[in-house]
Amino acid sequence: MKKGVLIVSFGTSYREAEAQNINPVEQAISAALPGYEMRRAYGSRRIIKKLKERDGICIDTVSEALETLAVAGCKELIVQPTYVIHGYEYDELVEILREYLNQFESVRLGHPLLHQQSDYKELICGLNEVFDFRSSSDAFVFMGHGTGHFANACYPALEHQIQAQGFTNVWIGTVEGYPEITDVKEKLKQLSCQKSVLAPLMLVAGDHARNDMAGEDENSWKNILERDGIEADCMIAGLGSYAFVQRMFAEHALQAEEIR
Repeated sequence: MKKGVLIVSFGTSYREAEAQNINPVEQAISAALPGYEMRRAYGSRRIIKKLKERDGICIDTVSEALETLAVAGCKELIVQPTYVIHGYEYDELVEILREYLNQFESVRLGHPLLHQQSDYKELICGLNEVFDFRSSSDAFVFMGHGTGHFANACYPALEHQIQAQGFTNVWIGTVEGYPEITDVKEKLKQLSCQKSVLAPLMLVAGDHARNDMAGEDENSWKNILERDGIEADCMIAGLGSYAFVQRMFAEHALQAEEIR
């Protein structure tokens, strides 16, 4: 039986970010599934269009990738998204997959990075190994994407669990959800914090990290904090560049569950 694994990312138009964040995750998942043909799809049509027009690079949509796999005779399929939470993109992926169930004998879907309690513990442990939170009195502020979806609750839940482990100098903000950077800033001011380290809590260190977090615009997170006297050093490294995150996604692919 021909077997395939489809890895679905939101996507990025930054080629360097793709190489540093998406490719290593795909390689880890592929290595964990020997004998499976790997294909890539992006969820963002805007990014797919930009890559094609600017660089002549063609990336499949999810539907295109599924059609290609079906025509190639794939019968057993694992789909692993590289999303951080169960947000709108994940819901949309499930809906698309349901349309193609009759073209495969088996379709299994892996969960996003943060799915169950053990994922939170593993992420916190891994981030602490990277940043060594207790080594500095600086505040560590992570930028999540955020969403209007109820899954946005993952971000304050993650912050709560980080601080419950004694890392009381670690905070989570989001670009498009709650908490916002202004919420984080007020907490830092109450603590008379003078220095901070900013880092993405996203798979890819792309546009949000380079512009919304570390950019020169007056509304970038760096400038918002520094206007209030909080020095901000920015780390431009997406979660996909960390070996422990690559391993987590590979484990989720191995634990993928059948879609009915």
